[in-house]
Amino acid sequence: MLAAVAAGHTILAPNVELAAAVFDAVEREFRCAGRDIWPTPHVRDFSSWLREQYAQRQLLGGNWLRCLTDVEERELWREVIDASERGRDFLDPAAAAGAARRARRAVLEYGIPLRAVANDPSEESQAFLQWNRTFEQRCRDLSCVSADMLLGGMQGAQRPITWIESPVWRPMARQWLAQHGHVLEPQRTAATSAKRFHAASPAAELSAIADWARLSLVADERFRAWICVPDLRRRRAEVQGAMDAALAPRRFSLQADPGAAPYAVAGGTALADYAPVRAALDTLAASLGPVPFVRFSALLRAPEFQASQADASAAALLDIALRRRARSEADLESWLDLADRVAAGEELGIVAAAQRLRASRRALAQQHGSHNLSEWVRAWIAALEAGPWALRARWSSVEFQAAEAFRELLAALATADAVFGAHSQESAQRVLHHAARDTAFQTQTGVPAVWVSGQLLDPWLNYDGLWISGCGDNQWPPPVEPIPLLPVRLQRDYGVISAAAETQLEFASDLQSRWQSRALECVFSHADPADGSLSAPSPLLRDAVSPYSPRLETVAQPHWRALFDAAPALERFSDELAPPFAAGERTRGVATLRAQSRCAFRGFAETRLRAQPLEEPTPGFNEFERGRLVHEALQFIWSNLMNSNALLMLAPQAQQQLLGEAADRALALVCRTRDPGPRWRSRERVRLRSVLEKWLDVERRRAPFAVESLEEGEQPANFAGLEFRVRIDRVDRLLADGARVLIDYKTGSADPDWRGDRPDNPQLPIYALLRPEALIAVAYGKVSAGDPGFVAEAERGEIFTPSPRKSSLEGMPSFAALVNLWSQRVTRLAEEFAAGRAEVAPTLQACRRCHLHGLCRVPAALEQEGEFE
Repeated sequence: MLAAVAAGHTILAPNVELAAAVFDAVEREFRCAGRDIWPTPHVRDFSSWLREQYAQRQLLGGNWLRCLTDVEERELWREVIDASERGRDFLDPAAAAGAARRARRAVLEYGIPLRAVANDPSEESQAFLQWNRTFEQRCRDLSCVSADMLLGGMQGAQRPITWIESPVWRPMARQWLAQHGHVLEPQRTAATSAKRFHAASPAAELSAIADWARLSLVADERFRAWICVPDLRRRRAEVQGAMDAALAPRRFSLQADPGAAPYAVAGGTALADYAPVRAALDTLAASLGPVPFVRFSALLRAPEFQASQADASAAALLDIALRRRARSEADLESWLDLADRVAAGEELGIVAAAQRLRASRRALAQQHGSHNLSEWVRAWIAALEAGPWALRARWSSVEFQAAEAFRELLAALATADAVFGAHSQESAQRVLHHAARDTAFQTQTGVPAVWVSGQLLDPWLNYDGLWISGCGDNQWPPPVEPIPLLPVRLQRDYGVISAAAETQLEFASDLQSRWQSRALECVFSHADPADGSLSAPSPLLRDAVSPYSPRLETVAQPHWRALFDAAPALERFSDELAPPFAAGERTRGVATLRAQSRCAFRGFAETRLRAQPLEEPTPGFNEFERGRLVHEALQFIWSNLMNSNALLMLAPQAQQQLLGEAADRALALVCRTRDPGPRWRSRERVRLRSVLEKWLDVERRRAPFAVESLEEGEQPANFAGLEFRVRIDRVDRLLADGARVLIDYKTGSADPDWRGDRPDNPQLPIYALLRPEALIAVAYGKVSAGDPGFVAEAERGEIFTPSPRKSSLEGMPSFAALVNLWSQRVTRLAEEFAAGRAEVAPTLQACRRCHLHGLCRVPAALEQEGEFE
């Protein structure tokens, strides 16, 4: 191989992965030989080399057709499928396009005559022939040629060719190479130790592989290994996690630059999954139609839009404020206008992320109607440079490489106007999204000591160790997988290996022999499936391979567990007492004591740490807004009626007018803060009037009363030295004797949750302590469409319903005695909060409606008791 490089030969490999490994091996050999300079190895994968040769011939002149890029070819196949009559019935036209493209390549690579395919009467074959004819006609119309046709027109090479021998070569390529080049056979190792390993689970198998690589590198720093994981595409994240846990645990630390790892995973991932590309696609997508708040919020807080921690903090504060004012969705321009108004109202100053989003939006707004992709690419680049790519100086090496690959993709689209034609912004961005999703990208890290591959192929080069996973009896030899859309009989006749069990067995036997000749140590492994069943080794391994025992006990562990086990022991100290409540701190009114009663830690976290859940805008009015609508409407109604006699005298027509005015006024007040739009206002007006009408029917059945006060301003309260501000919804006086009744409206479920030593909600007891004079009852007014009524604690049974139903008063002889008991409970809660009591001690149901589980680390005993079942 070195001689071929020195002679100026082009070394051809059947795929990109082998080409990269061969290139790295040549470079390494030159370095090991002590050379300071050497000729750059001309190593290419066969597909890329064909494109290069074709492009060079075009430069020499002549009537050469333009070769379609991968992006153009994929989109052209999509057009063919979408335009066909059969394609309209497909749930996934892109998958059908991929299958048709693969079938066409197989026909050309294996030399299968189309007339032989035409002799097959199956619907699949006839569909493929029709699509293929349409595709070829589109290529002729565009004066283009597809990449799979390049080999047929290749007469020879401009420089000598040496090709590495591999079973991966397709018949037509092998035939051409044998005619025009010199084959390079691999060298075999002198002796091989072949072993097999049975893992208890797929995760344990990966852990064993990673441990094997780690121990081998510890024993010999020059150790080099090739690892095959056939289902790598599906398990890529698991593979990386297992390898990182053993070979690069620092990647899970908080270091800004964890450094390079001694392994690499082949194949790459979708270009769209890399941060700069994802931010670019999300920014462009936000310019089209309505944008849900969740998407706008993610864009506003995206790291790509933040130049500093101060920028990120401002964006986060704006996001919190927007959640109280935002609709569920709006167009990007409306979001940005609202963001500016809210930022000004909250005195946040200029939020840099919003400004960058607006600059990006303006760059796109200059394009209207339909344009060629080259014009859209120009607008996209301007939008990205003004927005998510404005801070590219902060990118890492991986991010730079991904962004550069995306630029290359944009350049490919910009040169394809003849193929794609004019597009609207929406359809142009759809093409871009498909292209970024279909383009695999892998960062350039060279070929490190350990190489993980997902392909069943001969690595060709010699390694110190090979590990082949997935060698169970149902996976090795590989199962029969004929190419879709082509007759299976033809595939077998023309040598498609995956089309028949016999050829798969022959292929597996040959490949296994090659593997065993490529390394001094070769391990074949299989794992029991995750469903609990057992896996047996492949019959190909039973006689020729001896069992393998790991040098260390391998247990499948997530990376964080490995780091946890390696961490030093820490002294455990429980601190459940916060500093006493200071004079400058503020409570959250009744909500503070409600949280303290449910769990002392919750009272501390919600009030003193301000640990509140983020609001999320919903379509229409949310629960809080619906509750406020009811409060505002009932305040208007009772401000006009004032007593039960006026309600009983109210004529039906007058009632409808009163309810309409109350609903309109309530909607106008609530929509000053957040307006969901006219459609939702109209729907809510109908619903609100219906609920109010049912509620007035409930009020008519009460004992005669007069409204004494409605929604009075916030009143001061003091318990154990804590200052509170509370607002009582309504106080009534009974006409018979002037006794008072306190009412608090509820629009959801309502239960007597004020009872017990640790009441779930001490709201009504606190109200009672503020207005105890002549008080004989407190009640929740359950204003709902389903089951309206009163949930009360009353000294008399006839106050709220014609049917006498006296409350138990928690065993107290009178309501006044009950209020005295409530005073003791509320004072105790206030004293505990003021003293800094913050232990995790929830009431029976408190954890079900709590959002602080990740902060308080609820004791495992609660889970064992079934609290969360």
